[in-house]
Amino acid sequence: MKKTRLKIIAGLLLIGIMSACDSFFDINVSPNLAAAVPARTLMASVTGSVGFHMGSDIHRFSSIYAQQFTGGGAAGTQTVEYSRYNVTATDVNNVWRGALYGNLLADLEQLRLQTQETSPYYAGIAKILQAYVFAIAVDAFGNVPYTEALKFAGNTKPRYDDSRSIYDSLFGLIDAGIADLRLTTSVFSPATDDLIYAGNLSRWIRFANSLKIRMYVKYYPADAAFANAGIAALLADVNSTFISANTENFSQVFEALANRQNPIDQFERSRQSQFWPTTSIVDRMNATSDPRRTVYYRETSPGVFSGLAPGSQITSPSTSRMHTYLRGATTSADPIIGYTGSQPLKMLTFAEHNFNLAEYYLRTSQIGLAQTAFQAGVTASFADAGAALGTYITINGTLNADPTIALRQIITEKYIANYGVAMEPWSDWRRTGFPLLNPAVDAVLNVIPRILPYSDLERVTNPENTPVRTTEDLKTSQVFWDPAN
Repeated sequence: MKKTRLKIIAGLLLIGIMSACDSFFDINVSPNLAAAVPARTLMASVTGSVGFHMGSDIHRFSSIYAQQFTGGGAAGTQTVEYSRYNVTATDVNNVWRGALYGNLLADLEQLRLQTQETSPYYAGIAKILQAYVFAIAVDAFGNVPYTEALKFAGNTKPRYDDSRSIYDSLFGLIDAGIADLRLTTSVFSPATDDLIYAGNLSRWIRFANSLKIRMYVKYYPADAAFANAGIAALLADVNSTFISANTENFSQVFEALANRQNPIDQFERSRQSQFWPTTSIVDRMNATSDPRRTVYYRETSPGVFSGLAPGSQITSPSTSRMHTYLRGATTSADPIIGYTGSQPLKMLTFAEHNFNLAEYYLRTSQIGLAQTAFQAGVTASFADAGAALGTYITINGTLNADPTIALRQIITEKYIANYGVAMEPWSDWRRTGFPLLNPAVDAVLNVIPRILPYSDLERVTNPENTPVRTTEDLKTSQVFWDPAN
């Protein structure tokens, strides 16, 4: 079974790599329109592609803005320009078309349409994944096509929906997906074609509920009452289950073969010396002698870990590279190719779920529960990294009595635990101001961007509806949950 999974992943990754070009089809023309693709093939495609795309461009943009990583190399290098906040409408074409709309959402819609009446287990997974991808799109771009999107030839120029209205409706989409998964009959049931949970429907339900908690937390501080009510009702529902162990993480497994490794590892191999851990995260972990450093980063000398200042250029080999936590086990001492590349790409983890709960409990003055969830998040992160907890939690695991300081503690630990997770560290910084970050040196903007530009290919094909977003517009978010909005 495992070998079959890996062979499917390998083929899908090659397809994903080839389809990442700007010549990709129009976002509203389905790749599956000409023929009815079997549901099992679609399931393998979307569950094999979601992790690939969440570790590609969308991860690089968001992790650079959140200062987990920065570009290196000479001026003009792609990641260096991203680190200087010089991200253009052309740069996001692959995210918009090749990842979100033209690939994931289009295939998920086809899967939903083909299976709703006969095989609702497939339709349920499709709905849950659609909610996840739409939430990523909102977090990255703000207002995006939703109600008129995914109509294929029926509407090639969809209007853009308000980001708040999209988020509000996604809870219902997730609930519909959960309801499908709880039905007692389905002609076909996913198994090895599901490359995330291998057909384990209970784990899909756990992920779906944890995704709702993540989304509710995003409403802080914009609409705390809505977030409080939503999370309270979800936790009080005896039928609600959540990610409860690292083995239930929403993550994608990859293969230890050439061009089949996880996308973060692939980028490190193909774009050598262009993507470096920053002082913003490494120095924080150095300050607490964090044991996770040994798997997050390569030592520059025995026991020494060093980051690169955001926006600066690499001038010596004294900066740590990413290590086994994102790339997989080592195969040699070579810092570039000496990894298996088979490390799972994490998208929503047990650690993050606990930190989300900790924030909710803190904001509702349930301090004891906040403390418990906070320590559970730290413990889960260490276990996931395979690092010894030691005295770390004794020294760093007590929340401060001041709610603002306690929130900073929660978000900072979540920031470290979500190393390599697309979007969330950037979203948390925009939403809470934590961790405390300074704009990159030599940047084209004097502030960290709060939104991505819209795709210029989308502006060409849908000019009536696609807003114009200038460089200056990137300073002020258009996401409903951002207090700078």
